[in-house]
Amino acid sequence: IECIAPYEKYKWKNIGDMKDGVRSDNIQYATAFSPPYHLQSILRMQGHSKKGSSKTTNNTMIFIVLQGAVTVTLNGQLFTAKKGDSFFFPAQSTYDLSNEWDETVEMSLLQFHYQQEMCCVPVDPDSTLA
Repeated sequence: IECIAPYEKYKWKNIGDMKDGVRSDNIQYATAFSPPYHLQSILRMQGHSKKGSSKTTNNTMIFIVLQGAVTVTLNGQLFTAKKGDSFFFPAQSTYDLSNEWDETVEMSLLQFHYQQEMCCVPVDPDSTLA
């Protein structure tokens, strides 16, 4: 089992789509790990680019913004996430990601296969976990 994935060895794939008005290299994706039912990767978006609408099907997707900021559309609701923020898309969600700024945004992305309904439970940042 590989337990480390050095950033400098990632194999970046261009996934931008001209139908969304972006060059293929404006949106890039690199897989770090793929243990059973999970996928850990990095998503990178150049400034002023848009990923395009997608659906999560049976995967839940958890993001952490590592650099920059991103405008997120989740099931028609819009919000902005910046460096250090986390957000997730439950299974069967429609989403889009947009970088409306000059700076590149980079996000850590964990996907896992989940077949039961999940709900969003707010976390109290002042609480302690035992």
